[in-house]
Amino acid sequence: MRQLSKWIILTIVMTGVLAPLGGRGQGGGPGRGAQQVAYDDYTGYVKLWDGQTFNGWEGETDVWSIDNGAIHADTIKTPGQHHIHYVGPGAIMKDFDFKVEVRMSEMGANGGIQYRSRLLHPAHGGSIENPLGKPLPAGITTLAKAVAAGITTATANPWQVSGYQLDLNSGNNYTGQLYEGQGRGIVNAPGGIVQLLPSGQNARIGTAAENPAQFIKPHKGLNGEWNRIQIVARGNTLIHIINGQAITISIDDNPTARASQGILSLQLEGNGQIWYRNVYVKQIEK
Repeated sequence: MRQLSKWIILTIVMTGVLAPLGGRGQGGGPGRGAQQVAYDDYTGYVKLWDGQTFNGWEGETDVWSIDNGAIHADTIKTPGQHHIHYVGPGAIMKDFDFKVEVRMSEMGANGGIQYRSRLLHPAHGGSIENPLGKPLPAGITTLAKAVAAGITTATANPWQVSGYQLDLNSGNNYTGQLYEGQGRGIVNAPGGIVQLLPSGQNARIGTAAENPAQFIKPHKGLNGEWNRIQIVARGNTLIHIINGQAITISIDDNPTARASQGILSLQLEGNGQIWYRNVYVKQIEK
């Protein structure tokens, strides 16, 4: 229980999204509680996407576009799983705070934000130690071009990114969970505080949110509201926050499976659309 309390207190201090500590009758005093920080306070953050070009990003040029001031993909027009990853300054991230706003189509979309991740396709050969691996040959910007050049097959996308993912889906039954693509799969469903054990098992040790879907704004495409996403990564602790509510808290104590660094990617699969805007990160130096 002492360990659980430590992680809950850490969450309060780092995010300011849970009830403040202290106050009258709780042994605290004025100014000692965690203060709420406005989501759009980007002090200390770096803007990863300029809002106009894909400078510093790599993905399939026939899939990803800029639509209504946001990064956009549509898997109705281009079926399959698609990623666009950040390759600009500081692309390999360790501890950080990340913010992005998301809209999704009302049905069919399955997206996510992958972090501390890597490019595993042989064309890149990425690893935990070298997440970006080697670049694709010049001019290879679509799957069709990669297949024609003999780099891959039609069923193996060179832009596939694998690692931790904050999951998103139109129905919101998975939104906010911790998923690990090409790895451990679902490791912390929405609402959980979970410890990922060295044995490979996952132990739910508490609850971050009851009925977590209530905190997610309904997806209605461009007519819907933006959902405000935050990821806090500190050492082995990974916190997913949506619209100011902690949805999952994960403590990765599996030394053979966890990742301490990696790249950031935006993703879409399924049969729908997604829009990402206001992409910011604050990397924490140690």
